[in-house]
Amino acid sequence: MSLLGEIDAETAPILELEMVPITRRYSRLILDLSAVKSISSVGLRKILMIYRQVKFHNGQILLAGMSEPLRNIMWAAGFLNYFIVAETLEMGLAAFE
Repeated sequence: MSLLGEIDAETAPILELEMVPITRRYSRLILDLSAVKSISSVGLRKILMIYRQVKFHNGQILLAGMSEPLRNIMWAAGFLNYFIVAETLEMGLAAFE
């Protein structure tokens, strides 16, 4: 799934509505973050919620295409310990083959 723009208090509830059904159907997800400009603490919580739902079903989430600023935020929040990370979407797809 490709995410874009800002993941914040305004957009995070939409992300949750769209992702919950997906997390129930698939145990392996790739989130393409290459078009994400910024993420707030609310957005981080939604990403963590998605992770927990997938992990509950013994699944995996791969984060692909993070910009350096986004990667730094995810690292500072301790999130990179939870996810598989790929530099690009193509590398992420190859990792899940």
